[in-house]
Amino acid sequence: MRIWKLTPVSPLDPIWKSWCPEPIIVRAESGAEARRLAGLVTIKTFAPLPPMLMPVNPWFGCRKKGEIASPTLCEDITEQEEYSANGPPEVLRHGEKF
Repeated sequence: MRIWKLTPVSPLDPIWKSWCPEPIIVRAESGAEARRLAGLVTIKTFAPLPPMLMPVNPWFGCRKKGEIASPTLCEDITEQEEYSANGPPEVLRHGEKF
């Protein structure tokens, strides 16, 4: 497994209004899997916005229509050895308050 650090590319971007922009640390095989796991632990329920639009969860790495790049940076930090690469895929740390 690898250790991935997901951070907002631009924390002041309005897409982060409903999400905590603190970095998320994930143990996963790939960056795509790390984004998926980060997105799953930060899923929120919202009332639909007019006209029936749901906010995009930026931790999934999804882009809003017209954007070129992902709102998150996914960096492999396995070599930093702060977290163990041994174990199942899981979110090791995130900044959401529950």
